[in-house]
Amino acid sequence: MKTKIKALLATGRISNLPTVWCNCLVAVLILFHKSDRGLRDFIQQPWSHSLTELSLYLVVISSFFYVGGCFSGDYNDRKFDAKHKPYRPIPAGVLSKFTVLGIALSLTLTAFLAGTIIPTIVIEHVRLNTIQLPVMLLGFSITWYAQYHKKSPFIGLPLIGLCRFFLVIFAAAAAAILIGEVKGTPDYHYFKSAPFLILPIILYASAVAIYTIAFASVARTESSNSPVTWRNLLRYTMLALPLTALITNQSFQIETITAFIIYALWLSYSFSFLSKNKGTYVSKCLAGFCLLDACFVAQFGWHWLILCLILFVLALALQKIAPAT
Repeated sequence: MKTKIKALLATGRISNLPTVWCNCLVAVLILFHKSDRGLRDFIQQPWSHSLTELSLYLVVISSFFYVGGCFSGDYNDRKFDAKHKPYRPIPAGVLSKFTVLGIALSLTLTAFLAGTIIPTIVIEHVRLNTIQLPVMLLGFSITWYAQYHKKSPFIGLPLIGLCRFFLVIFAAAAAAILIGEVKGTPDYHYFKSAPFLILPIILYASAVAIYTIAFASVARTESSNSPVTWRNLLRYTMLALPLTALITNQSFQIETITAFIIYALWLSYSFSFLSKNKGTYVSKCLAGFCLLDACFVAQFGWHWLILCLILFVLALALQKIAPAT
């Protein structure tokens, strides 16, 4: 039983969940802080329309999507793993392929249905397609990636980037719904009346997608001893990503500088493993999502920077329980 539980946790990549939650957190914070209502205004709202409910909704739906996608990926990779990674749960016989497929379908379908329906039940003014489109795009990206990522890097890498990109868009859409409810206007009217909100969200989502594609290009070669000849491109691209946060940053304060330094130091540390152990490099980069996120939210205060750091430490701690890759 203990072996199966450990295999389930490893297959679901639960150590990466803090990075998923952190991505959602940043999307919400960007939208709230760039709106014409401060975050405190929303905290004062009744529980049914509060940040508590929004946070719970995003944590559950994003976790179901992520874990479901990981199970789906392992199911589709079972033949590849039998040859290159026989220690993985399915080829090792710890989990049956039907169990893995069943969990994948259950979690993904639940996430899609709950992600679409819950906002329309809880909030009066929500149009179905306001949240349905981001949920569909996120669900389809995850499903396509799980099925086709091993076929070609020209298919797999863009798809894994889109998974994180649409995760951010989904979280932002959920936040826009809540803002619209608090303002007393339908969410789609609010979003149309505030186009300046779209740029920072797109910039952040794009930075997250590029970061994902960068380290995933190494993850694809984990089972091979071939050297990473594009390491310099990786290093400079990943180091430059936080600079996109400055485009919409109203001021360059000490919190932002601190976040940039921490991110750069961790990235340099991660790159020290690139030649020795690709898997370790990828695991460090996965936890580093939270540090990239910190570069975007540090402008909103020390407490948000600290929260990202807490999620970063949590991701590292969970990696001792279940591998990140």
